[in-house]
Amino acid sequence: MLTLTRRHTRRYPAARAAAWVAALAAVSVLAGCGSSGSSTPKSTSTAKASASPSVLAGGASCSSSATKVTFWAWVPGIGRAVTEFNKTHPSICVTLEDVGAGSPEYVKISDALKAGSGAPDVAEVEFDELPSFEITHNLVNIAKYGASKYQSDFVPWAWQEVSQGSAVYAMPSDSGPVGFYYNAQLLSKYHITPPATWAQFATDAATLHAADPSAYLTNFAGSDLQWIMSLMAQDNAFPFKYTGGSKVTINWTGAAQMAFASYWQNMLSKHELNTVTDITATAFADMDKGIDASWISSAWGPSYFAPDAKTSVGQWRAAALPQWTAGANVAANWGGSTYPVFSQSAHPAAAAEFSEWLTATDASWNIVKTPPSSLFPTYVPLLNSSSFKDLTYPISGTSTPNVAFTAAAPDISSVQWPPFMTYALTLSATTFAGVMNGKETLQQAFTTFQGQLVTYAKQQGFTVST
Repeated sequence: MLTLTRRHTRRYPAARAAAWVAALAAVSVLAGCGSSGSSTPKSTSTAKASASPSVLAGGASCSSSATKVTFWAWVPGIGRAVTEFNKTHPSICVTLEDVGAGSPEYVKISDALKAGSGAPDVAEVEFDELPSFEITHNLVNIAKYGASKYQSDFVPWAWQEVSQGSAVYAMPSDSGPVGFYYNAQLLSKYHITPPATWAQFATDAATLHAADPSAYLTNFAGSDLQWIMSLMAQDNAFPFKYTGGSKVTINWTGAAQMAFASYWQNMLSKHELNTVTDITATAFADMDKGIDASWISSAWGPSYFAPDAKTSVGQWRAAALPQWTAGANVAANWGGSTYPVFSQSAHPAAAAEFSEWLTATDASWNIVKTPPSSLFPTYVPLLNSSSFKDLTYPISGTSTPNVAFTAAAPDISSVQWPPFMTYALTLSATTFAGVMNGKETLQQAFTTFQGQLVTYAKQQGFTVST
């Protein structure tokens, strides 16, 4: 259940903005589409790809004759897997370097690719960021190195998001199936059971807030675009379509999208939902104090809450996400990473062998499923393991939260991330701010965002459908 890494980049929006916004606004994303793989969006960051990174594992312990592979990642404790790989693959020497989590890493990769040297052989790249490197032809098609044989070992949606046709541009790793994580004692106090439908969820939100105007069924994470989009995907209202190339669909104002916005705005207008910034000390304090009775969160979410939980330790349980249609079984995903091989690599076969071992073997998952990595897998053999499903955690008492989260994992639908998600994520912080403070509706924010993204995409040279 407990992943410690997926939220690292989302907790530092200022760093993302400083590193990327001006760069992405000033250069066409499509500029490198016809290149051989050396062109990427320019960065205004002053960070250099050659800046001294932190070497966390590998390198010195390897044979001098081994093929050298550089690996950039920020998952806590992943160096343990690197050490095991080097021990069992003496002809390859992987060196793990930490150059920063999320945006700082992406900036350094882009700078190095533009410069023509200094990029890692393999790096951690989030699912939503992968198309930004695909479109500029900076990723190796690792199908030629045997990646395709692992397809059946992963949940379908994850494999779809790392591949295009027969080409495979990364190995999928961890993920974040979304569930209804709730304080069992608190819901019992209000005679509420985990809602099976979103209609019941809305009724329960009104019931709880009427009973205690200082309390809420949950918090609305309106400042987190990925959270909103994960729920939109479950409602068949995902706002993007993109399959590579220069054509992209942007649709934040269609019937499905407006219906989704209207559902949540109805509760927001009645002040039946809390509206604090998610994944913060304030949000966790509200959960621990009983101000928020539940959290619509990913499988990794409880690990972030656990250090802040004091009075409510042992009371939290996991249930399936409510459904838009009674009896349906549609899941959602929030977060997760992949491991591509970059075209600048001098040893793509060795790099691909490492990426495949890291993500598609029991030997690796037996390491990274444990603390401090605690990754939630897209790897089917682990998802199906009773020993993984039956794990318990202090914050959830004797319950087994992984049962709910693993049940959701195969039922997630693949989505098509646009190749400018970094820009969208940064822009959303400003565009959606008014929703949180009640100065604008979610429908208004969606409409504004639609115009902003369409304008931006056209400026980048995309043909946009709406």
